[in-house]
Amino acid sequence: MGSAALEVYADSALLRSVAVDVTIRGSGVGHRLTESALDLARTFNVRAVYLLTTTAEDFFPKLGFERIDRDLLPESVRASVEFQSACPATAIAMRKVLADD
Repeated sequence: MGSAALEVYADSALLRSVAVDVTIRGSGVGHRLTESALDLARTFNVRAVYLLTTTAEDFFPKLGFERIDRDLLPESVRASVEFQSACPATAIAMRKVLADD
């Protein structure tokens, strides 16, 4: 009914593929999937989670993500398949800080 993936790097993580079947959207499944991915990132002591989106720029701020300039993405995220080829250059970059320096 839904999915979420997390790519963990040395300095950050990339949240990918958060999707919920259209028949159950609005039921909280997307929030729970995203929170589970964020909890997983915390277990790896990730300081910030990033994402790229073309369709959900209004969804993620409800979970604490903020829109950022693509130039602020860490090198590990910019080197990912998601950044290099899976998402178009018009995708919006977002970040959620999990831990302060």
